[in-house]
Amino acid sequence: MATLLRYRSYGGQPYCEVALENGDRVLVTLEAGGVIIKREARCNTAEELLFVGPVHLVADICTALLDGRPVLDTTVLDIFLAVVSQFRCAEDIRAAFAKVSAGP
Repeated sequence: MATLLRYRSYGGQPYCEVALENGDRVLVTLEAGGVIIKREARCNTAEELLFVGPVHLVADICTALLDGRPVLDTTVLDIFLAVVSQFRCAEDIRAAFAKVSAGP
């Protein structure tokens, strides 16, 4: 089960940090150009960029994941936090987002 370590949805750069089941720490950052998901460096692992999503792809992902809920009930950060928290390790996140980015 993932643990939310830090969360800030206001200001110029919303972000959240999550500790995954295997100990990986993942940082999700929202920027003007889209979303960045990276595994944070730890004593035995280097920092790794897991996903960089441009605005149009992030919008498509969020729309698909809203599943009929009103847009006003959530934020982009909340959606990505919910998605990232379901994975066991950073490698699983990288693989899943690479598959989504590749398209059909």
